[in-house]
Amino acid sequence: MAGILLGGCQLWQSSHDMPAPPPDQPKLDWVDHVRTLTLMQEWQIKGKIGVRTADDGGSAYMDWSQSFDSFYILLSGPLGQGSTIISGNPYGARLENNDGTYISDSPEQLVEQHTGWVIPIHQLLYWVKGIPAPHGKSSKTHNEFGTLDTLTQNG
Repeated sequence: MAGILLGGCQLWQSSHDMPAPPPDQPKLDWVDHVRTLTLMQEWQIKGKIGVRTADDGGSAYMDWSQSFDSFYILLSGPLGQGSTIISGNPYGARLENNDGTYISDSPEQLVEQHTGWVIPIHQLLYWVKGIPAPHGKSSKTHNEFGTLDTLTQNG
């Protein structure tokens, strides 16, 4: 089983360091919050991704653009060396790197075959928004503001 760690370019404070909300500010309604984030169809995230397995590990810079059901993910090493592009839509996925261009029905399968990393891309769609993927058990904790404090799913 691989562990995945996403590191963003923005510093996220722990709930313990955050100031208390004003007394008149209502606590976040988690169900409405998840609904709003689920409906967000176009977004971009840039950061660093780390993958750890029992035998190996690695990291890459990630630039992910999502537009409805289509995605484009650029993974690159320091100074852009060793770039891998993963793109796809509901009809299939494509991986491009220095070794060639590969096509499959599954982006997860392409990444594993050509990088050795197990990255659950369909679940990451939700995790980068801070919400659990719809399929699979998850556990989460919320802070005193009603926002997500921790999320564990498939690991």
